[in-house]
Amino acid sequence: MLGAIIGDIVGSRFEWNNNRSKQFDFLTYKCSVTDDSIMSLAIAKALLESKADYSDLSENAVKYMQGIGRHYPNCGYGGRFIEWIHSDNPKPYGSYGNGSAMRVSACGFVANSLEEAILLSKAVTEVTHNHPEGLKGAEATTVAIFLARSGKNLFEIRDYITKNYYPLNFTLDGIRDSYEFNESCQDTVPQALEAFFESNNFEDAIRNAISIGGDSDTLAAITGGIAEAYYGIPTEIRKHALTFLDESLLKILVEFENKHPSKMEKINSVGSVGIERSTGTKIMTGDRKAMMQASIETADKEFKDSIPIIKETTSQQLFNHLFEACNILRGPINQDEYKSYVTPILFFKRISDVYDEETLDALDRSGGDEEYASFPENHSFDIPEGCHWQDVREASENVGVAIVKAMNGIERANPDTLSGVFSSFDDANWTDKTKLSDERLKNLVEHMSKIKVGNTNYSADIMGDSYEFLIKKFADLSKKNAGEFYTPRSIVKLLIMLMDPQIGETVYDPACGTGGMLIEAIRYMKGDKLTYGRIYGQEKNLSTSAIARMNLFLHGAKDFKVTQGDTLRSPNHHEGGKLKTFDCVVANPPFSLKSWGAEQFSSDIYGRNMWGCPSDSNADYAWLQHMVKSMNKKTGRCAVVLPQGVLFRGGKEGEMRKQLVESDKLECVITLVGGVFYSTGVSACILLLNNNKKNDHKGRICMIDASDIYTPQRAQNIMTDDDVSKVFEFYTDYKDVIEKVKVVTIPDVREKDYTLAINNYVEKKEQEIVPPTEVRRQYFEAFDEMREAEEKMINLLLEGGYVNE
Repeated sequence: MLGAIIGDIVGSRFEWNNNRSKQFDFLTYKCSVTDDSIMSLAIAKALLESKADYSDLSENAVKYMQGIGRHYPNCGYGGRFIEWIHSDNPKPYGSYGNGSAMRVSACGFVANSLEEAILLSKAVTEVTHNHPEGLKGAEATTVAIFLARSGKNLFEIRDYITKNYYPLNFTLDGIRDSYEFNESCQDTVPQALEAFFESNNFEDAIRNAISIGGDSDTLAAITGGIAEAYYGIPTEIRKHALTFLDESLLKILVEFENKHPSKMEKINSVGSVGIERSTGTKIMTGDRKAMMQASIETADKEFKDSIPIIKETTSQQLFNHLFEACNILRGPINQDEYKSYVTPILFFKRISDVYDEETLDALDRSGGDEEYASFPENHSFDIPEGCHWQDVREASENVGVAIVKAMNGIERANPDTLSGVFSSFDDANWTDKTKLSDERLKNLVEHMSKIKVGNTNYSADIMGDSYEFLIKKFADLSKKNAGEFYTPRSIVKLLIMLMDPQIGETVYDPACGTGGMLIEAIRYMKGDKLTYGRIYGQEKNLSTSAIARMNLFLHGAKDFKVTQGDTLRSPNHHEGGKLKTFDCVVANPPFSLKSWGAEQFSSDIYGRNMWGCPSDSNADYAWLQHMVKSMNKKTGRCAVVLPQGVLFRGGKEGEMRKQLVESDKLECVITLVGGVFYSTGVSACILLLNNNKKNDHKGRICMIDASDIYTPQRAQNIMTDDDVSKVFEFYTDYKDVIEKVKVVTIPDVREKDYTLAINNYVEKKEQEIVPPTEVRRQYFEAFDEMREAEEKMINLLLEGGYVNE
């Protein structure tokens, strides 16, 4: 909550004298406490004095806003709010002013759940600002604070806000010159939120808010509360800000922070690091001098004690740093293009930092022999002269040209491993200065230069996890085509668990997207060195295949074979003139792909049409047959995600399904809930095939209805780890479960004309059928009981004199 107060104090001197720049003295003698701070503390007091269930919070909000407001009368309140403060019968007055949002930060710090945050916000807001926009502005602010407190990153918070409250389709640079003073929520809260989203640390967030002008103190108060929850407050700023509070206000703050301590912020080599303050340290309330001294001493001690335990190299912090790169690009670069810039620039930086580490190691081993240290065998990748990250960093002009030159040079120097890994991003135009000025690119390069991303700084696991997280967020931002390159990781995990790859086995994904399936398989096999040279993939999309290769490299994979090309028209992995076969084949291919090359497939030279050729309007069974043909005849297993239509559609597919069943390769069918995949609401299923079924599985198929095993969320259904474990347990048990699982025989399926629609097999609980005569009897019995109770109630009212006959 102190963050909101600091924002108010810093912005107080700019409310009527806007400063459209981030360059200004932060806290000066010209600053003061205004209505934003007074009402924020009033709400904090109301929360402290309310019952545990907050059933009296609205009543207390009125009590303390009026009481404290009357005690501090000249702090810049709006006209209608002044009338409300002094009213003997205060009522809401339909306001959508930004006052509702500037005072609610305490609610976000108190709430124990998202639902509670929303309820607390409404309770303290509707007593004055009962207009929908007033309620929305307060709720968005409270929710952002709660999400920041809960460990969500900038991407996740922004995503939630844009989906549920405001689109945020602007940048601060884009509005700075034209934004005007506005006291409404709808023209203040989005701008305050954007100031937070474009920030690097607490102070930067406040400066962002001030820099666009407008209602500066309120903008900065809203931004400050969220920034405090996310970053924490630097100790020196905290100590300085406390000096602006008198004894009464400081006492409320101390009482609140004793119960709900906020984070501190430390700026280090990674950037901003939030440090949780101890809940065990309590500051005694008393006179102002004693509270000030205790607060300052406690802040200094907690900060000092916290320094040794700060974790600087975590995937979360690295991801947050990478997100800031997206912020630098925001505006001229659309959000669905971020991946084409941030992923290659990160990989370029990683290669350069690892190269430097390898050079130092070689120098150490050779006693300082620089020629020896430059030998290619001492390096994972060769970096030619003039193509290192530092060369780009030293470019003062034509920075985009320098980036392209370096990336192309590295590709040419490593043709067997890195060919096309940078140049595949054909929508990345580094040299277009109308979109990416030298200044913006210099900012991007300098931002990425703030951290080292070599192996000594970030292990392959941390680097890979951050990269995966980044890919997921890019998918979140571009749902319209995200399904083409990203499969939800819970589904990936389930597929790999079902397939159970063993160390030393080969794994192949014919539609590998960004490589998630292959990485999960490597992880499942514990990254054993025997996976080297045994990981294969193919991806049609040029830039997505490049991301897959980067992803695998960043996860520490070596000697894998991921190629670019159209798998159905031209599979790239061969052996002895035939299609190469693998122990494990796994994929989530594009659903119901059209114009996929049926004519060529009908006379396929690899014999992948053994069950028939699907129509050119739907490639589902083409993918399935390709994967079956790619299975090792003795050890091969296959797990594939397809739309549920493959289970029951007729015509050509019906005949192909018949041959699938009769082949006795099909081991399990799992139906999933709709909405778990990006860009499609189509309900999907998993088919598990095995060329070497267990004896007790032969001639049988396990049908699992997992359509109600999921966790609903606002934007998308998800499967949690617990959900995945439930489904996997059904498979490993391989036995009937009423309404969930049915193990059927091939004759059972044959009898139903080879449909695999699970509802034809899974047994439902028997529902008791009540005869109509019994229904009527129960109805009239209940009716008589109602009449009896009614007569009894009337008699009691007559006896008590409450009604007349």
